[in-house]
Amino acid sequence: MDFLGERYYKLNRILLVCVGLWPYDTSPLKKIQIIFFEALFLSILLCQLNVFLVENCDIAKIMKILMFFLINCIVIIEYNSGLLLTNTIKYIFTRVHYDWTILKNQAELDIIQKYACNARFHTIAFMLLGTFMCAGLFILSSIPFILNAIIPLNESRPLWLPIIVEYFVDQERYFFAILTHIFMTTFAGCITLAGIATMHIAYALHNCAIFEIVSYRMEHIFEENILQMSKDIREHILHERLIHVVYLHRRAIDLTNILTNGFATLYVILLLFGIASTSFSVFHFFNVLTSLNNVLEVIETSTLILIHLYYLYVGNYVGQSIIDTSTNIFRTTYNTKWYAAPLWLQKVILFIMQRSSIRSTLTAASLFDASLEGFATLMSMSMSYVMFMLSTRSQQENMQKNYNYDLVEFDL
Repeated sequence: MDFLGERYYKLNRILLVCVGLWPYDTSPLKKIQIIFFEALFLSILLCQLNVFLVENCDIAKIMKILMFFLINCIVIIEYNSGLLLTNTIKYIFTRVHYDWTILKNQAELDIIQKYACNARFHTIAFMLLGTFMCAGLFILSSIPFILNAIIPLNESRPLWLPIIVEYFVDQERYFFAILTHIFMTTFAGCITLAGIATMHIAYALHNCAIFEIVSYRMEHIFEENILQMSKDIREHILHERLIHVVYLHRRAIDLTNILTNGFATLYVILLLFGIASTSFSVFHFFNVLTSLNNVLEVIETSTLILIHLYYLYVGNYVGQSIIDTSTNIFRTTYNTKWYAAPLWLQKVILFIMQRSSIRSTLTAASLFDASLEGFATLMSMSMSYVMFMLSTRSQQENMQKNYNYDLVEFDL
């Protein structure tokens, strides 16, 4: 993938190579990487399910297990989607490569570089968030050992693991072995999410760049120097420019359809798991906040909620950018000097305006459009589920209190 904009996608390539998902990698090491990471993700999933076999879990513990269980499921889905959709990913990379080669001037290059820089920023942000979260969880889990060394007590402080797991071994004796396994899995999951998610963001922002370049070409299709030329030369130049505009517009619409159709199933699954994971995270946050018995739990849960919000917001923000840039072509075309164009060109411009008035969107199986309005809808749905779970818990607690009160009266 050697082209002018390669440096903007270099970090995406490094992340995908690290987890064996780079579509152009054909080395034997890739198969070993796939087996290793699949086993790593499944192992932590099984260790979480083992808890239900050996413990009677209360609702707070169940919520925490489900919270991380769903996050691990999202990681596994993202990883396997990168394997199953290799041909689609490779095809879109090829389109991105070609789009960089058909730019006409420095202004168009500046537009596509602006969106490529934005994609690289989100890639760095995702990776930094994941790295800080993994390092923070490791440090928080090590706090009891640090405090025992600095301020020793007569008895050891209780150990704390960021994830509730069961290995069928003494967790105090093998604490750092278990913590290392959790840390490796979490960091590998962060790389996977950062690599796959930012790859989709880079595709979507590239699509925004193409739409904006179409607007730029339409804005400059009727320049003063062209309108002052002779009729034959003017019509020839306008005809050529119009061909370039329509061709690039069709490529942008086609790429939107590929992103929608090629990843529709993935978007729906991630949407469902994302809403459920966010709801359980907020519900668990209310649980630990009301109990106030573990500050580490409050820090961990609040961090996860912020990461959920950032993940959902960025995805919908990019979808909103596609909507804005695609519909901006209509406004740009309307504000051009179309009235100075020949009649045949005015008729063609009407078709361009008609098509550009229909917004292009990233749609999840015709059920959900990625947009800022969609983000607000997701937050409303998540909070509705949280309120439902809180009310259900409150009713159960009241029923338990009434039952205990009846038992006391019966004894008396």
